[in-house]
Amino acid sequence: MKTLVVVLAVLALVGGGTVLLVSHYGGWTTLTGKAWAITYEVSAQPAETLAEVTYAESATRYRKQAPQVVTTEKPLPWSVEVVVNAGERAQVSATPRADQVLTCRILLDGVKELASATGKPGATVTCDSVTGT
Repeated sequence: MKTLVVVLAVLALVGGGTVLLVSHYGGWTTLTGKAWAITYEVSAQPAETLAEVTYAESATRYRKQAPQVVTTEKPLPWSVEVVVNAGERAQVSATPRADQVLTCRILLDGVKELASATGKPGATVTCDSVTGT
């Protein structure tokens, strides 16, 4: 009888801990971590130049929250792989330092093109796409 009580107590602790953990991360639907693997690319004409690049990425796939925005100055061509939670906006923009023509792309799983754009000389170029749910 003591063994049964101990087993039931352990099961109650494990079950209660699981419920608290799931609640802490926003519930069962949020805990599943539905997110998209996104690749951002920016290139320029002439090919090698510096540009200010701004892009969106999710801090974690396990919490439903809006993507954070990252701004950095990078040599072109440039690309980065990020995670964007389902239903959120994947976005990249770049501003050239001079009269370069910039092109941006957003790829799903590094293959399927979700968005692309080419800017005018010296102008900011922006690509965006809302990820599926």
